[in-house]
Amino acid sequence: MKWMKRTAALGAAVILTVSLAACSGGDADETVAAALEKVKSAASVDAVLEMTAEYASEDQTLSVTNRMTLTAFQDPLKLKAEIALNMASGEDDYSRTITMYAQRDGEDLVQYATDGSYWAKQTTTQEVLDTYNVGDTLAFYVSEASGFRGNGTETVNGADAEKYTGAISGKPLVEILDADGYLESISSMSEDQQEKIRANLEGMPAAEITVWVDREGYLVQMEMDMLKVVSNMEANIDETLGHPAAMEEESINELVGASIRLTCSNFGAATDFEIPAEALEAVDLTTAGQSAGE
Repeated sequence: MKWMKRTAALGAAVILTVSLAACSGGDADETVAAALEKVKSAASVDAVLEMTAEYASEDQTLSVTNRMTLTAFQDPLKLKAEIALNMASGEDDYSRTITMYAQRDGEDLVQYATDGSYWAKQTTTQEVLDTYNVGDTLAFYVSEASGFRGNGTETVNGADAEKYTGAISGKPLVEILDADGYLESISSMSEDQQEKIRANLEGMPAAEITVWVDREGYLVQMEMDMLKVVSNMEANIDETLGHPAAMEEESINELVGASIRLTCSNFGAATDFEIPAEALEAVDLTTAGQSAGE
């Protein structure tokens, strides 16, 4: 199904780049910034990152959900992530789950992964594992937002949390669209054309972002409804390109829902785990690659 290609970027499990500017502009902004810093300083955390999209055509719909369930310990470094992709259209359904572990082993950082059929492991880098850093992920979405205002109290993780709504615009908003795969459609254009489109996108209307801060001062949830943002993006690109004729793929489906949500819990008391023996005993792809090159 051609329209499924557009969702592939959402399945790139997730990730997660760093943007660390401080929030300012009022007590609510300061509260959100402080709550973000508390998450970043937590010794351990459980988190769930979920990205959803729904497309519709005349006779069918396609729903796409990417969900990563993560447990992270900072010192000593130890990670567990389960990354699940589900795509459903009518009676057709496709699911895939990858389970990943990582830990420091002496001087090395070692990553283990399975798709349910076999395990593999390899030496990795801190840069790769930083993509699973919950604090940095929240910072990517929240640190450039401003104008937060209190919006009542709601229940998150079974406890009361203050709800704050703010806005993000300009280059940080374009970076979010890019990181989450929404600019995949311009990737085949010339570099000059892409630069022009990205520059013009910085003038889009601000997007709303909502966060929840618990009684302990931790940022426990972040959410963005991306539907209006993507609609503004597509209209802006269309105008930049001079209103070109709609492509075939665009003519058979329409984005009717899209959201991003990151929920955090168990700060400093994350769910402990052991890396399975079969993972530890898996074929070392790093060594295998070196052997093949000799």
